[in-house]
Amino acid sequence: MTVGIPSELIALVERYSGVEALSDTPLESLKIVRRDQKTGPVHSLYEPCICLVVQGEKLVTVGSKQYRCAPSRFFVSAANLPVVGEVVKASSTTPYLCLVLRLDQQVIYEVVDKVGPSQNGTRETGVFTDDVTAVLTDAFLRLMRCLENQNDRDVLAPMIIREIVYYLMKSRFANVVYQLGVKGSQMLRISRCIQKIRRDYASPLTVDSLAQMAHMSPSAFYQNFKKVTLLSPIQFQKHVRLQEARRLLATEVEDVTTVAYMVGYESPSQFSREYARLFGLPPSRDRKQLQAFA
Repeated sequence: MTVGIPSELIALVERYSGVEALSDTPLESLKIVRRDQKTGPVHSLYEPCICLVVQGEKLVTVGSKQYRCAPSRFFVSAANLPVVGEVVKASSTTPYLCLVLRLDQQVIYEVVDKVGPSQNGTRETGVFTDDVTAVLTDAFLRLMRCLENQNDRDVLAPMIIREIVYYLMKSRFANVVYQLGVKGSQMLRISRCIQKIRRDYASPLTVDSLAQMAHMSPSAFYQNFKKVTLLSPIQFQKHVRLQEARRLLATEVEDVTTVAYMVGYESPSQFSREYARLFGLPPSRDRKQLQAFA
């Protein structure tokens, strides 16, 4: 049975949303995305989080897979992943509204320690969607109510966030969350490698060195990395490099060749080809569009 989003929750999210795009809330771990119209594909890097769309609809592409994010389903990114999001249902009168709650590692540890091993599912992909439940929407509603009072934020919000993680542990993909709460698990070892690639994206990286860091054979590391991120390690690094390059082109004054070298490319022509393949325009033309809309 499809669970609806309470009207009070929609109203609270809209009240705390900004004019457009991503807004902070009085809770550091909770943000709100608002769009008043449909968008084209938007490239970004997700951190571990749960996303609850309360109004509108968005398509999220990770690797070669696409996920529909609508009020009837929630979306979880269990790792730091490059994604492409496209809002496909939004208007000025009925904007796209989405809650984004960052998943804190320590909270997951504490919940997993209480709950124990999960019996639900065996997939260890880094992303999944599942049906929204009444208890989950109720928890998010109570979390939004906490924004109105400092004492509620300090006392109740941490408990509600643990409750939300607990409900994730009861979903069909509970094993994914469980793996995040077990020190030394395969998922956490891959996550550490993902963090290294994001941190050292401009440096040369090899599968062998990453496999050694993850304490896996190169072939096992490659397979498990792709299972989590839906990308190969080299593809992942390329996405991170190109997204950082796009940020630099939009905000800095360096020329295209300099930016190519800054993000780790040795060949500016290869950089331009791969940039155009990912973003649809060569770097110089894309920069003009980005700065025009800034």
